[in-house]
Amino acid sequence: MPLNLWNKKIKQNLFIGLGVWIVFGVFSLAGWFSAWQESFNGLIYKQGAAVAAEPTSWILLSLFFEDLILVLLINNIRPAFSLVAPFSLMMLYYGAFRIFLNFGMKLDLFYAFFLGMAVYLINIVYNFLSFDAERKKIRRAFEFYLAPQYVEEVSANPEKLKLGGETKELTVYFSDIRAFSSIAEKMTAADLVSFLNEYFTALTNIITENKGVVDKYIGDAVMAFWGSPLADQNHPVNAVKSAWEILGKLKELNAGWTANGLPEIRMGIGISTGEMVVGNIGSESRFNYTVMGDEVNLASRLEGLTKYYGARIIVSQNTWDKVKNDFCGRQLDLVAVKGKEKPIKIYEILGLKKDETEFKELLDLGERAFSAYFEKKWEEAGGYFKKLNQIDQNKMFSALFIERCRKFSNEPPPADWQGVWQMTEK
Repeated sequence: MPLNLWNKKIKQNLFIGLGVWIVFGVFSLAGWFSAWQESFNGLIYKQGAAVAAEPTSWILLSLFFEDLILVLLINNIRPAFSLVAPFSLMMLYYGAFRIFLNFGMKLDLFYAFFLGMAVYLINIVYNFLSFDAERKKIRRAFEFYLAPQYVEEVSANPEKLKLGGETKELTVYFSDIRAFSSIAEKMTAADLVSFLNEYFTALTNIITENKGVVDKYIGDAVMAFWGSPLADQNHPVNAVKSAWEILGKLKELNAGWTANGLPEIRMGIGISTGEMVVGNIGSESRFNYTVMGDEVNLASRLEGLTKYYGARIIVSQNTWDKVKNDFCGRQLDLVAVKGKEKPIKIYEILGLKKDETEFKELLDLGERAFSAYFEKKWEEAGGYFKKLNQIDQNKMFSALFIERCRKFSNEPPPADWQGVWQMTEK
């Protein structure tokens, strides 16, 4: 671990050490330590003769550098090993004492020993109290975003948390209730709040149980991310797993709501993986631990595209590449989302990988349809999409491509067409 010569904790401990040094200097000049000094040096030298007095300026100067070295050492090693610092310095002093003693010179070790122990004890107590306060602060900051077990881990290991902003590969999630405005219009304010609280609680529990952070609730929408503040190598899988479990939970909730005369709801989920900025973002007085970047915007766009393609979960190419061994899915399109020129492949999550055989016919037809589509064989592609429409629960997806094939058959795209569909709406 590289030596950290300056940070907030070291600065505070240096001020404390300076205070201890000043107190020792005042007490030394006032002669308040004289009796203790004579007794201590008598034990060290085992002689009754007094140690020759060193100039006070030299004593204070040596104590100042001892103070500085101790603070830097104590705050750069683990607390369990920090006791090594003062005793190592004492052994260094004692070694010098033995060398000088061979030449008939007696060094005064009283101030060196007791200043070292005082600086050590005060630093350790202060660091313990400040660490405890930091843990409580972290706990308060994350108790509403993380599952309890992960809050405990973060608060117990604050070095795993880098606040203030850093770039990391994470996975971000957006979900939204379909036609929420029309649903809300049919409820009283109290019923709507109760309805949303039950919905948000279910989603939040699943997300946090899968190591996710619930970033915010935006009306009826939920934003969450995985991979920070605690490292998670499987953040794409955990994000998609959460989405899949949420759909299962929604089925249970809908059964209860409809039984009580409440409306059934549908939702769309968009997930994207990539580099983004994560940290405390906001003003000095109010901030939020959140994520920012193109991948965040992409996830939001993918959530919006679920309405266009009739899919429940849409993931980006980056996410799909990392979850395709755990989930079954299919390509939906090669699309340039609104505001972006670079196209990406997008995929629909159909189920778990172990259930892939259930979708074999669907996947085979989809592959043949897209192969013909990208080769500009419009009639052949349209035929496959029509067959797909007959067996696919998501009729909207195949209907879109049947219409595209009909349109391109009558009005072919440019010769340099690469299969990209440019979205003009979010």
